[in-house]
Amino acid sequence: MNERLIEQVVAEVRRRQEERRPAALLVGRAPERDLGFHYVTQGEYAAVVIGSLSGCALLHLPDETLTQALLLGKPVYLCPEGLEYRQFSRTANRALWSRLLAAERQLKQLGVRFLERGAARGGEKLLTANEVRRLLREGLPVEGRLTPLARDVLEGRA
Repeated sequence: MNERLIEQVVAEVRRRQEERRPAALLVGRAPERDLGFHYVTQGEYAAVVIGSLSGCALLHLPDETLTQALLLGKPVYLCPEGLEYRQFSRTANRALWSRLLAAERQLKQLGVRFLERGAARGGEKLLTANEVRRLLREGLPVEGRLTPLARDVLEGRA
């Protein structure tokens, strides 16, 4: 068979699967875990995902983009593993550290949802295919363990 044709077909299938997912405006780097969105940097979006954030950027939030999304009632999610300043907990100036923690609290008060990972794999919720479909339809992130059929739904195979 023609390997190049197969690669083109696979690429097109993947592109179409991405288009079926709700769009999320990405701030920073894309999160390591799959949240069920396809990421855009401009245009229409159903939610905002903050994948990574420097300490300086955190101190200057909410910026115009975030403020607009919150005013429009769009969900804003933050992946705490992308908060780069946290790696300096032992060496950071205490006053600066305090301001960074206060900035995190302010984001929570404004309605930014922090997507914490479960402390243990057993503590995560098991999601069924119907729950995954509902989350995707509502533009919410898919968080938790997935049944095999739910994984197929998320990957666009069912």
